Amino acid sequence: MVSVLIPTYNRPQLLLRSLRSLQLQLYPDWEAVVVDDGDGSGILAAHSLRDPRILGVCNEGRGQVQARNTGLSHATGSIVALLDDDDYWLDPTHLHRVVRALRAQPGLVYRGGYLVLERDGLELERIPFDHKASPLSLRTDNHLLATGAAYPRFLHDELGLFDPEMADYWDWDWYLRVSSAGYPLIQLPGRGVAVSMHGANMSYAARQEERQKNLERLSRKHGLGKLELKDHRIIAGAA
Repeated sequence: MVSVLIPTYNRPQLLLRSLRSLQLQLYPDWEAVVVDDGDGSGILAAHSLRDPRILGVCNEGRGQVQARNTGLSHATGSIVALLDDDDYWLDPTHLHRVVRALRAQPGLVYRGGYLVLERDGLELERIPFDHKASPLSLRTDNHLLATGAAYPRFLHDELGLFDPEMADYWDWDWYLRVSSAGYPLIQLPGRGVAVSMHGANMSYAARQEERQKNLERLSRKHGLGKLELKDHRIIAGAA
């Protein structure tokens, strides 16, 4: 079974879009653990679909990283897949591809996709984001989309939970930990995921100082040296 971790915070309509993209998957053996870090509307939205594979729970901590760790505590699958509440999967065979790749060898599966610029529920532009990643490239940039990442559940038994101290860079930290442990980065073909970019998640300029401190914390943990503050949109434009 694939356990899909979906943290959510007060945007039930976007969450429903994300969950419906999951329901369209041709691979049926999955469970979604929706972890509400807000006002409870995410749990109501999750349960409104009346799909027994979808579980809604409250965050046992606070913030997006603790929400994912709460999701892990409820997950029962042998594979973990990541999906943010405002993102969605474009390819109905995505989970089939994930499972097939991880049956061949354990590692971190990742997939390219699109950064989707939206305003008031309307799609304005799709920016391709599809990069080859390696243990070396991860030491300078995060070329992976969390919404396209999956891996065996046992990696958490070996490497621990997501690190709340990494804040904005919890995903980059996880990829570095997995690759440093010797597990391969496995790229799936095709652009199969969509990462939504909208007003609620484009507040990078307002949080620049905080993000810089978090980036420096990541660098110290992994001995990365000086890193340039970027987001996926900047990386996509530089490709």
